[in-house]
Amino acid sequence: MSLATVKPEYVTHFEAGVKSSPTQNTILNLTAFQTNIDDFQTNVQSPELGVNRGYLANAEKVRVQGLELDGSAKVGKYLSFNLGVAYTDAIYVKFENAPLPLEETGTTTPDPNNPSKTISRSFKDISGSELPGISKWAVTLGGEVTSNEASFVGQKGKFFLALDGFYRTSFSSSPTPSAYLNIDGYALANGRLGFRATNGLSAFVWGRNILNQNYFEQLLPAGGNAGQYVGVLGDPQTYGVTVRYSF
Repeated sequence: MSLATVKPEYVTHFEAGVKSSPTQNTILNLTAFQTNIDDFQTNVQSPELGVNRGYLANAEKVRVQGLELDGSAKVGKYLSFNLGVAYTDAIYVKFENAPLPLEETGTTTPDPNNPSKTISRSFKDISGSELPGISKWAVTLGGEVTSNEASFVGQKGKFFLALDGFYRTSFSSSPTPSAYLNIDGYALANGRLGFRATNGLSAFVWGRNILNQNYFEQLLPAGGNAGQYVGVLGDPQTYGVTVRYSF
């Protein structure tokens, strides 16, 4: 019995950009990037009957490229904003030996040695397909308002209210793209309200996914399945309190 060998990855990365401060109270940065990976190591989960677990495979060539824009602005003494926008194009340039997508499990192909017969298909060429887990667009937006210098339980600092949001477009959740394993785009909102001390005690209440958005983090085929798949749910609406002491 011989074990499969996973080849090492070779990565070439190019990045160029500009960092700027258009005004005294603003920052604006733009970055363009491209990453090429030969023998990309990827975890795959085969939906084929009798296959009980995922395994590590090599995709011959992968390319990831895109643009990232981020900036911040301070308006007066009390209000500040930040923004980030990312566009990413990520594909398998060449991946000829990928597992079948969920909907093609159990399909057959003509036997090259005997055209009158068929044999089961176990792999598929998905060159040109999108990489999993990567949205074309992702946007973050946040803002914070603070008070004048104040005192809280004997500590000097500022009260603050902060809100931020995150949005991403749809993305594939399967190493081999499948019509059933795509996750729709979603938006999440978070918030924080409290007191921040430069030194000493800080305390704030926080909420994540405060609009209670229902979303999936991942969809994947069940091992050795007959067509079913499972989902990993995103975090629900969550609240908490943080108390911190700094010296």
